[in-house]
Parts: sequence; C-alpha cells; structure tokens
Amino acid sequence: MRRRKIWLNIVFGFIILLSVVSFGAIIKPNNSTEVIIAVISLDVALFALYISLRTFYSIDEVNAISRMDGNVMENPRYQPNIMRAVFRFPQIGFTEASEALMTHMEILFKDNDKQSGAHLADNVQEVADMLVLVPFFIQTSDDNASAIHLQRVSTLLTTMKERIENFKEISDGSCKLLEETVSLIESVFFYQKMTATGESDPSKLLEIRGSIFINPVTAILYNNYLGLYYLQRATSIICSHQTGLSLRQMIECAHKCTPEDKSMALVYARKASDSFKCAKKSIGDDMIWTAFVCFNISRVEYMIQLINETFGETTSNEWESYINESIRSWITSNKIIAEHFSSKIDSSQISWLQQAMISQENKVRLSKIVFQMMKNLPLTDYNGNAWVEQYGKITETAFFKNIPEKDPQKRTDDLVDDIREMLKTTPLSRKKNKKE
Repeated sequence: MRRRKIWLNIVFGFIILLSVVSFGAIIKPNNSTEVIIAVISLDVALFALYISLRTFYSIDEVNAISRMDGNVMENPRYQPNIMRAVFRFPQIGFTEASEALMTHMEILFKDNDKQSGAHLADNVQEVADMLVLVPFFIQTSDDNASAIHLQRVSTLLTTMKERIENFKEISDGSCKLLEETVSLIESVFFYQKMTATGESDPSKLLEIRGSIFINPVTAILYNNYLGLYYLQRATSIICSHQTGLSLRQMIECAHKCTPEDKSMALVYARKASDSFKCAKKSIGDDMIWTAFVCFNISRVEYMIQLINETFGETTSNEWESYINESIRSWITSNKIIAEHFSSKIDSSQISWLQQAMISQENKVRLSKIVFQMMKNLPLTDYNGNAWVEQYGKITETAFFKNIPEKDPQKRTDDLVDDIREMLKTTPLSRKKNKKE
C-alpha cells in the first residue's frame, strides 16, 4: 500500500507539471483553436486517469482491510498451547510477570493504523489464548495488584470492542465471529472476576452462541467456562448460597441440603459434566488444558456421585480416573517446564507462571486426598496404586512437606487446612486404609 501511494504521488506531480506547461502553451500568442483544445483534452484525460487510479486503489485497500482469509479464528486445526505462553513469560516476580503479560495483550491493539480483518482476528485470538493465565494474576495475596489487573483487562476489552466497531463500518458481514469471540472473552473474564472478587455476574456465558466457534481453542474456552458456570450454580444450591467455604465444608453441605435442592443441583452438575467432556474432545495433545479440564470433570463427577449416594444409588468412581489423568498431566507439564527453564534462569529460582503451574498441581493432588478422606477411601497415587497406608502419615510425605505454608497463588491453603482438620477429627478406624 505504501508503494501504491508513492506511485500515485508521482503521477499527480507529473500531471501538475504537464498542466503548468499546457497552461503556458495555451496563453502563447498565435495558438490555433485546435492546439488549445488538444492540450485541454490531454489535461482532462490525465486528471481522469489519476482519479480512476485513486478510486481503484481505494477499493482495493478496503478489500485488503476487510479480508479475513487465513486468520486462525477460522482455522479448525489451530491447536491450544498454554506451555508456549508459560515459556514466553519467564519473569521471576509477580510484578514483572504480570506487567509482561498485560503489556503483551495491550500492545496487540495499540496500533492506530487500520488493520486487516485477518490481523485483527489473529490478535483477538491471541488474547483468547492468554486468557487462561489471567487468574494467576488476579487471584493472589496482593489485593491491590489484583484490582489493578482487573481494571487493565477491563480497559483492554473496551479497546477490543472499539476496534471491532471500527472494522464493522468497513465489513459488517465479517464481524459476527469476531464479535462473538470478544463476547466470549468478556464472559470468561466476568467469571474469573467473580471467583476473585465475588462482584461479577458470569451468566453472560449463557448468551454466547457456542456453535459458531470453529477453532479448538475458543471451543475449549467456551465449553470449559460454561461447565464452570453450571458447576458454580450446583455448588451454590448445595451450600445454600454460602460463599467462602472450603472443599471439605462444601462436601459436608451435600449431606445436609433438602432433596429438592439436591435434585436441582444434580441438573446443573450433569450439564456441567456434559460441557467439560465436550471441551475435552477439542483439546488434542495440550497437556495443561487436559489437566485443567480433567480436574473439572473429576470435581463434577464427584458431586454427582455424592448426591446420588444420598439418594441411595450406587455409582462408579469415574471421578478418580479423571483426577488421576489431571495429576499425570500436571506432573509431566511441570517437568517439561522445569527442564526448559533450567538452562535459561538460575535453578534456585522459578518463574511466576512456573510456580503457578506447580501450585495448580498441588491443588489437584490435595483435592484428591480430601475427596478420598471424605469417603473413607484408601489413599492412592496418580496411577491408582496404594500410596499412604494411614491417613495420619500424609503429613510425613515429601509431597506434603514441599507445599508452601502460605501459597502466594492462594490455591492450596484451604485444602491443607481441610486435611489437617480432618486428621484431628477422623475416627481411628478411618485412619487405617486397607483395600477391601
């Protein structure tokens, strides 16, 4: 486009030059009428040529801007890769890592020049790819920093909407998928904000037309967070809309709520399970997304089993196979991440996102312990083999000792407290775990 503008300026300059020369020829004495008419005709023809070229290039430029060919948003083979994002932000501290992530997303929409539709779609998709990392920066022990990042993400969403509106003036028909993807990103952010502050309404997820999404990343994002919304609704019903409860307390609530509430919660839980399993079908080989989604499936399947058991029904431990798959995926992912960073940064330090991944692994493994203790089941490892013979020996394991006393990610503190509390109140017969 820049080269075209240069050529147009050259043509325009040539026309002006000829016009000046022509004007000199016209005012010269003794010129015949035929010469004057010929010179004027040449000038008119050159000006017409210039206007035609400007019109042609303007139409071509609009077509180039509005083209959506080749954008990843419409690519069904576009695969998620969260590990790549973890590698991209190796900063050690929370402040540096959060600044790097936010700056990376913001700079995608800083360019004031008109972007092509494909370029805009790729940038929106890039934000969707990074969205799963946002909770690691808004659910921290630093409430002030969390508030700042919530505001920055809100501002980013506003900027994205403005860019979509500007693009809509050029090509309305190409905006449907873009608008729906931005709505999905906003809805997911509302859910993340709700889990961090309790001040947002995530029900906008129900307004998203999930069937419009073509590439796997947006399909995973939609189905996973829709499942989380349904799971949150089921949990809220079981816990009589109480907030701030630990996992152990939520499980205890399932035995106390009314049959009507249990039935309603079961409806939501089954819808959550369907959404999570739909997300799992789109994941492919991404281990971190596998870890996230399998853990969500295990949580909701555990809830379904728990509610069914209160109605006297016997169900299989489907949740256990999913949580084991989640743990295996986390362990493998964290080993790969550690190997990658071992050659790039001091081995005595780990990046903020690497710590977040480790914290997430610990959360899943501790949740499994709570699940098994609440059901008086034998403690097993991630392959289903016997792990600790007695509940009381959990605190003596290397795994438990390596968990930080205060998790900066705020993901394991309540679970550790749950386990310690259960060890105080669990009857002796329950501490001895032998497979039946």
